[in-house]
Amino acid sequence: MGGFGTTSVAFATAPTVISTFLSHIVSKPKRRSSKKKGAHGNGHGHRDTSEDAPTDDITYKEGLEVVRRFIDFSSHHGVEEVQAFTAMQVPTPHWVRKKVVTIPDDIILKAESILAEHLSTYGPNGAEKGGIQLVGGERWWRLRGRALEGEWVELQKDYLMRKARQEQAAAAAEAQAAGLARTETVEQSSSRYHFLPKRSATLGSSSVKDSTGGEVIGDRVILYIHGGAFFFSSLDTHRYQVQRHARKAGARAFCPAYRLAPQYPFPCALLDALSAYLYLLHPPPGSHAPISPTSIIFMGDSAGAGLCISLLVLIREMGLPMPAGASLISPWVDLTHSMPSIGGDPSGDFIPATGFHYKPSSTWPPIPGDGIAVRLPDGTDRQYDEQVQMYCPNNLLTHPLVSPVNQGSLGGLCPLLILGGGGELLRDEATSNPTLYPPSRYTLEQYPDQAALVAKYPPTKVHLQIHEGCCHVVPTLSWTRSAKHMYRACANFNIWAFTAASKALVGKLEERDAHQHKHAHHPHAHHSHHHPSSRKSADSGGSRNPARLQTDLGMTSDTTQSSSPSSAFPRTPSSATASGAPSTVSSLIDLTKPIITACAADAANAEEIDTEDMESECSSSSGDDSDDPSSPSEGDRPAALVIVSVTGSEPLPPPGSHIVSERVSTRGRIRPFEPIAEVPALHPDLRDHIGQVHPDGAIQKWLARRGEWDIKYSSALKKWREVRMEDRRMAEKVGFLSRRLQGERPPLASLAGLWDIELAREVGKSVDEIDKRTSKGVMMWMNMSSKTLSGDDAVVPEQIFDNFPGRLIGKGVAGDDAASDSVNEMM
Repeated sequence: MGGFGTTSVAFATAPTVISTFLSHIVSKPKRRSSKKKGAHGNGHGHRDTSEDAPTDDITYKEGLEVVRRFIDFSSHHGVEEVQAFTAMQVPTPHWVRKKVVTIPDDIILKAESILAEHLSTYGPNGAEKGGIQLVGGERWWRLRGRALEGEWVELQKDYLMRKARQEQAAAAAEAQAAGLARTETVEQSSSRYHFLPKRSATLGSSSVKDSTGGEVIGDRVILYIHGGAFFFSSLDTHRYQVQRHARKAGARAFCPAYRLAPQYPFPCALLDALSAYLYLLHPPPGSHAPISPTSIIFMGDSAGAGLCISLLVLIREMGLPMPAGASLISPWVDLTHSMPSIGGDPSGDFIPATGFHYKPSSTWPPIPGDGIAVRLPDGTDRQYDEQVQMYCPNNLLTHPLVSPVNQGSLGGLCPLLILGGGGELLRDEATSNPTLYPPSRYTLEQYPDQAALVAKYPPTKVHLQIHEGCCHVVPTLSWTRSAKHMYRACANFNIWAFTAASKALVGKLEERDAHQHKHAHHPHAHHSHHHPSSRKSADSGGSRNPARLQTDLGMTSDTTQSSSPSSAFPRTPSSATASGAPSTVSSLIDLTKPIITACAADAANAEEIDTEDMESECSSSSGDDSDDPSSPSEGDRPAALVIVSVTGSEPLPPPGSHIVSERVSTRGRIRPFEPIAEVPALHPDLRDHIGQVHPDGAIQKWLARRGEWDIKYSSALKKWREVRMEDRRMAEKVGFLSRRLQGERPPLASLAGLWDIELAREVGKSVDEIDKRTSKGVMMWMNMSSKTLSGDDAVVPEQIFDNFPGRLIGKGVAGDDAASDSVNEMM
């Protein structure tokens, strides 16, 4: 097998492109005959076969087969080669602004403290705060080979408008102080940046707008956590998807470059995601203004979507401010692969039914250990020590933060949009209902702390859409019709959540003002100053002026600079405030709970939409895909909602329910989900099956393929297994890589668990060194999605802090004087 790069990947996938095209032409008569037979359920997708299947579109079929071939080709290389390939730089479209920032150490230190406290509550010893030992200790996962970076992504046009408004507001304040009249408009201010390239579709507007045509006055931020099974992919591979989500919602996005497994296994990625959220809420001086949690929506795909759910649970349990909502695409929430669909027909998906396997190397697989005991039908136990998932050792596969399906409750979270494909192997993970189906008795035996959560929280509002016949994370195939429908569904939910959260926040502020006004005039009041009971809204959406909102919530820049991290992020609802800063705000405002009320949800749906400004994406569709609102309605749904379109309104659950479940056809037509009795994943008999590893389940397919790879690459496996076993023996003697981890047990695959510095450099290179090469292959993939992609960045990013090999950052526990350790000093 040759090298791994753009050329070799192109040679490997080219025959697939040709063969797929030919087979698609040959099979056309058969597909037509199948459609004429009408609608019927296929057992897993319940697809209406009178319509086209996603694979009837040649571009969808080509994309699906190319991804399959890429995954197969990758399996004959080391995992570090896959990581390096998907981390190569991809040119940014000239109409997109990208800015790379570094999240400060003090924010990461605070996140470490919060995460350590939460991890300590899990497991049999959780009541005594001993759960931290389940992950191997409280220090090893704090080590990192490079600074934690994040990337701001937004349209150039939107950035210029925001900056122009800020400059205009600052000039107006100065003029008012000097007694002068304001003379420069937003349009005049923004015109001074005319020399920067602009996308033609963004011209002719003097304000930021979302896909409904609504003007965005306040700040909207999407915290996007990319997918890639926790071990590959990057911000570069996802930037096109991210900017498209941001553009349609009239928002900007922030994407953390979290640490990847297996070098940095659980809980490293969760720590980095939490740090990114705290960075948005409480930025350092000189960066962005503090962002209200009600102006933030979480987004993620696959592993990133699962990480979002774990982060939301962490936020809920630690009393941190809750975001407005979360849009999750094909969330991976069950790493035990216990759902029925994982053993079904794999023809509609690109995820290998046998799991991910790679040629043995210095990075993967680790030596056997940290296994899990699985009960066999005869009552005996079998130990599985060969690590199955890159993200964690086998003994943590059932951890509720690794597999959120095992959480005692997913209630009390912000509203969720969950999208999945009817043809993907993980589709059942999107349809699970933990409110009606609590964790199994086996999960509660392993994690008794979860029993107290089962009935603790109110149900979470969930909008579930399964797109018929589609593969895992369809937006990866961004040029296809099915992907367009998912982008629209996300935009619709995001706009609704931003609007509803804004209205709910204004309502709470007015309620607080009225309370304080009444208290100020009470005969026994302790305060004599006056608080107005109401203010006029700043826009038609009912939201206040953003600057005034920051002041009302205690989120001014002065607060940002003066507050310490320890006081900035409350951990209990009783001490929490809207901003997380030291509070002068009434306890009437508690943003640690979901902000969107039923009244605010209804009010957001009643928002008037400027249909003339609705965005058209005809260039990304194929075939007849009109969003004609006059199409026949299904059931009692409004006709405008029969086709997936961006209206800024959300279907609300009927009384007594908190979930709206729908199926979406290939042409975007929405219909209700089938009865619960017809959903295999929700069968009551499966309760004790879900979230556990089973000897007759997916692990057998994984072991069979692993056995083939062990034979095929036996010499490489023998070589690296001997190296890693000897290295582990030495590491346990001296305190592992940092020489300061005595008493801890870093996972066998982790970088922190190594001893030899040179080996650590080799293992960490693919995830800790930024590859300056440009990925022409990924660039061509993006070009299929956007004809305006340019090879030049519109904005030169800040200098990237690259410190490994050469430095290993390890902040240790709070109070540790050593914030970082030099690798040279370790030797």
